Amino acid sequence: MKSKFFRFCLLACIPLLSVACSSSEKLSGNEFLIEGEISDVKDGVVIQLGRMDGDMGSRIASDTLVNGRFIFKEDAISDMERLYIIIIDEGSPPMMLNFWATPGAKIKIKGKGKLFPAWEVKSPVAYQKEENLYANKSRDIIAEYSRIAVEFDDMHKMARKVSSDEARTYRNAADSLNLMINALMIKRLFADMDVMEKTDISPIWLNKMKELSLTLSYSDEVNEHYGRLRKNAEALYGRMSEEDKTTPIGYQITVNLFPPPVAAIGDYMVDADFLDITGNTKHISDYSYPGKYLLLDFWSKGCGPCIMAFPEMTEISETYSENLTIISISFDSDTGWKEALSEHNTPWVNIRDPKAQGGLAASYGFIAI
Repeated sequence: MKSKFFRFCLLACIPLLSVACSSSEKLSGNEFLIEGEISDVKDGVVIQLGRMDGDMGSRIASDTLVNGRFIFKEDAISDMERLYIIIIDEGSPPMMLNFWATPGAKIKIKGKGKLFPAWEVKSPVAYQKEENLYANKSRDIIAEYSRIAVEFDDMHKMARKVSSDEARTYRNAADSLNLMINALMIKRLFADMDVMEKTDISPIWLNKMKELSLTLSYSDEVNEHYGRLRKNAEALYGRMSEEDKTTPIGYQITVNLFPPPVAAIGDYMVDADFLDITGNTKHISDYSYPGKYLLLDFWSKGCGPCIMAFPEMTEISETYSENLTIISISFDSDTGWKEALSEHNTPWVNIRDPKAQGGLAASYGFIAI
């Protein structure tokens, strides 16, 4: 099956107002500070801050650009956490700027224009210093990628506004831009691998390895770069320890590079080890009863459409309670999953896959939620 290189775009959740302060102000408890200094972006543009949980993100605060500056002062929820910034405004790419924070960290972000994935992050956080090794090597590539991504989205927006004949012109232009995006993605992956070959395995390294493996899982084997990418990826994978491979991100890397057989219609159900909210091990077969269908729902708290489906799922579970059992399988961390369950009514079976996307989802051929 033909497939294109995967582009990441996380959207959705509710922004909250940030608390203004200055870098000279002392931080207390688990607080961290983010100060942005941006040129060539009009005042009034909203900068949104989000927190990552696995592969999904949720927005936690927003601030409006004034005199080229924005400020966030928030509480860290762990000793090391991955955050992101996005701008949803005309001329901004559908992407993220990822960075790391710790309690007490004072982080500065500097940039020019709306291509924010290429903005610079200056921070005392050790993970960020390592992240910057990759960013500094690819900043020009990231900026160009971001610029073309804006044009790509514009072409699709225009195609939806005009007649079918005119739309064909915009879709053709988008296809040409997508080829450019793919080429830049490949270029950045090779730049990342150059850094990975010279650095020790770390959470940053594993994140880059996951992105590389995911790209290979989406790419065509006939792509001219596939062989070289695959060879390099397998060599890097060989450096990973068994401990690395048996983490949630390690499982994802493994199934991306070496996907398991996908269950087909007529096959026996694939099962796995899951955790319920009390930490007990569960299996799908525990909820299988004669005469009842099973509906498996893979979800995450950062997936807006997943959450939006809950009322309909409630109605379905109540209407067909005699014939159907719904089993929701979360990809979130234990903490994120329990937070989501406390916020939403889910009156059906809810369990968590500790392997996340590297678990049961791969055996059913799911590539998105």
